[in-house]
Amino acid sequence: MNENHAPADPTKRPLTEHHGISWIDDSRRHGRERDQFSMRFAPVVYLAPVVLGGAGIPLGLGLIGSVTAIVVGNLLGSLATAACAVMGPRLGIPQVTMSRASFGYRGNYLPAFLGILLFIGYFSLGTVLGARSLANLTGLPYPPMVAVVGGLSVLIAVFGYDTLQAVGQWLTRVSLVVFGTVSVAVVLHGTGPATSSHTASGHYLTTWLLVCSIVFSYTVSWTIYASDYSRYLPASGRAGSMFLWAFGGIFTSATWMMVLGAALTMLAGGDPLAGLGIVLPDPLLKTVLVVLVIGALSHNAVNLYSGAMAGLTCDLPLRRTTVVVAGGAVGCALSVVMGGSNFQSHFNTFLLMVSYFVMPWLAILLIDFYRTHQGGRGYPRPTVFHDKNGPYRGTRPRALLAFFLGIGAAVPFMATDAYTGPIGHMLGGADISYATSFAVATVTYGLLRKPHAATEPSAIDPALTQKVS
Repeated sequence: MNENHAPADPTKRPLTEHHGISWIDDSRRHGRERDQFSMRFAPVVYLAPVVLGGAGIPLGLGLIGSVTAIVVGNLLGSLATAACAVMGPRLGIPQVTMSRASFGYRGNYLPAFLGILLFIGYFSLGTVLGARSLANLTGLPYPPMVAVVGGLSVLIAVFGYDTLQAVGQWLTRVSLVVFGTVSVAVVLHGTGPATSSHTASGHYLTTWLLVCSIVFSYTVSWTIYASDYSRYLPASGRAGSMFLWAFGGIFTSATWMMVLGAALTMLAGGDPLAGLGIVLPDPLLKTVLVVLVIGALSHNAVNLYSGAMAGLTCDLPLRRTTVVVAGGAVGCALSVVMGGSNFQSHFNTFLLMVSYFVMPWLAILLIDFYRTHQGGRGYPRPTVFHDKNGPYRGTRPRALLAFFLGIGAAVPFMATDAYTGPIGHMLGGADISYATSFAVATVTYGLLRKPHAATEPSAIDPALTQKVS
């Protein structure tokens, strides 16, 4: 049974969420816009952004170059994520489900399926790093720690939206204190003289672009599940406030963790965890590792939850909780395989591969929401997103063509361990394919799309026509 219907009594909130991908009506809306800060902040407080922040150090980029690449990459990715988070209160449905308006009900199976792969990949990544942190903390072998981290992540995701929000708020408060202390310890210790680049001048720009691309790929990947965690907010809220809280949460968390990672990597000659051991006494180091493990649980649960949203969007005949458990099992198996000595290389390649489909999908979604449907005010009632025979029935070739052209245009610009295109070679390994795919999909879809939303006036939801200041 596809879990698309809410419990009969709207006044009671069950312990386990039962909504699936169904529209959240006004009677079930709750939460505050400022809660978006913790919801975006908490899932990024784990080891992956710390490791990612140090990527430029062994390449000779130096601390200053790494920090500027981190800030620029996160700035662009966070702006895109916040622009998608605003869509949640407007429509009250998950992010991937929204693109049925662009791709058609069945045409949207493709980006939803690719989203499932992304979510399982990120769950595996979080499990690898969470299990490593837990193994370092306890001294126990890695494989059993995978089962512990994966199992707890599945449990949180099974409980659903409200539990994810509560964990995020608690983890944000703790993280501000713990990582504030770590930051002070790093500043007092110092990072040594190599704060500037020692890369040859001819390669500095390509190295900087590579690091910025990887950082951006990480942050912009959050766009595909941004509205999953804002769809319960009241539709009458302020879009500007919503945008700023969402942007502030992810930009602050990602940039902070990555800058710490760059500094710690420089201190330890390549291993940020070893850097933590240099600047922190043992009791505080253990506290940090505990927070990183809990952060991995939050990150993983978010990915399993959104993976279930994508699975239900593909019309899997399963309950949300069943999809969560199945995704967790697959992700844990991948974590055992991915956790070897080549992890960093696999990590960077995965992040870049993600951008190859996220960017053209994002371009199409932004045009459809902000231009074709006037910032969400021109959509029919949100219930039509679940109607196979409604306005979004079938497949919409214009969006699919723009999507495939965007991906195709990225191929010559790719620069990964798996494949490097001719322009990627010319740029010395700097991967700017995400910008190319976004631009091509934007232009193509902008030219091919219908200039006005094809909706029936009688079907427009009055709640969606309210002006949001």
